[in-house]
Amino acid sequence: MNMIRFLSAVSLVVLPMLSHGLTTDEQRNLSIQLTQTALHINKGAPQLIDEDTRLDSVSTVKNIIIYNNTMVNYTVDQFNVAEFEVALKAAVIDPLCANTALGAFRELGVVMAYRYLDKDGNFIVELSQDMGECG
Repeated sequence: MNMIRFLSAVSLVVLPMLSHGLTTDEQRNLSIQLTQTALHINKGAPQLIDEDTRLDSVSTVKNIIIYNNTMVNYTVDQFNVAEFEVALKAAVIDPLCANTALGAFRELGVVMAYRYLDKDGNFIVELSQDMGECG
């Protein structure tokens, strides 16, 4: 089993349980909802988003939902990470606040994180948006 998949699977089971011990009922309910969302998305994973990007899995920790992606055609050495980060911010992060389908995430203060690895599993970049800070 791929180590990333194994760690993602473990985090889906263990981390939400650990977070429940020290949370309010509201935080616990949010963790449950996010875990259910992650499980639903993971049923369809891995899924190609476009010719270069694959969504491998989704995991959660407290009020954070993490989308784990792989750039399937590239190694980290082939990236100008700063330029890639700017492009991802414009294409992925900036539109989140305006997405009406994410209204519940805004109301609940969910942080949406997008992690990108290269085709060999090496870290490239991670970007996030705290939906509670949307205007």
